[in-house]
Amino acid sequence: MLITSILSPTFLTGQNLGNVADRISPLSIVALAQTVCVLSGGIDLSLGANVSLATVILSFTGRGGTLAIGPALLVCLLTGMTAGLANGIGIVHFNLPPLIMTLSSSVILQGISLHFREIPGGSVDMAFCDALGERIGFIPVRFMLALVLYAAVWWFLSFTKFGRHIYAVGGNAEFARRSGINPTLVRIGTHTIAGVLGATGGIMLAARVYSGDPVIGAPLGMDSVAATIVGGTSFPGGIGGPVGTLAGAALMAMMSNLLNMLNIYVHYQYILRGLILCGALVIYHARRKAGAADAH
Repeated sequence: MLITSILSPTFLTGQNLGNVADRISPLSIVALAQTVCVLSGGIDLSLGANVSLATVILSFTGRGGTLAIGPALLVCLLTGMTAGLANGIGIVHFNLPPLIMTLSSSVILQGISLHFREIPGGSVDMAFCDALGERIGFIPVRFMLALVLYAAVWWFLSFTKFGRHIYAVGGNAEFARRSGINPTLVRIGTHTIAGVLGATGGIMLAARVYSGDPVIGAPLGMDSVAATIVGGTSFPGGIGGPVGTLAGAALMAMMSNLLNMLNIYVHYQYILRGLILCGALVIYHARRKAGAADAH
């Protein structure tokens, strides 16, 4: 924030901070979904396609649409839950690596989105978009809802038995099994939760862009991984949590905001995000090796 405010004097204005918070909202929720998966020792590459499909579904709720907003929201959440459940079942019952399973489901969800909308279009219920876009002061309502969701997931992971089981399975699945924990149930559960959260992120994004887009969620898929890893969640699982992920999502959003204000081309922004992710992984592995050396 210090660097950004120096390079761009308008960064600390209420209007711009509200825009940054607005940008954080969808990404932070998708990153929260990724965090739940990574904590259990997995990963979900289908979240971006999940987000796209949610925007496509909601794009039929606007003027001349065929869906009411209430049923459409329910369909989004059920679709995300089904996709997450399918990922979990494929991983634990068919022994498919999480990367392969979730990449495959991503292609399927992408195909469904393109079936209903080959190009961006449609419109989302205006009253719904306006309600989520309202600001209290300069803070958007959808950002406040994202914070509430973070608080709920933090409480769930910290103070419930299933939440502690997620950390145990991510830390060492075999030890967790010997302790009476069912890793199969935990992994199916985490992917199902991630699917619902991913769809929620898509709902937030649809309310921000007012339309549907079959590929709009693609960048959020990898950005969610970056925000999770940069936020301190261990890629093998078992270490980390929502608080760090929220900071990681804020970092990614502020970086994009700064680059846009400095008129940096979009393709350079992709390169920088990739470098940040690589740097975070390098630092993590270096610290892990140092920790192992100290232990010996």
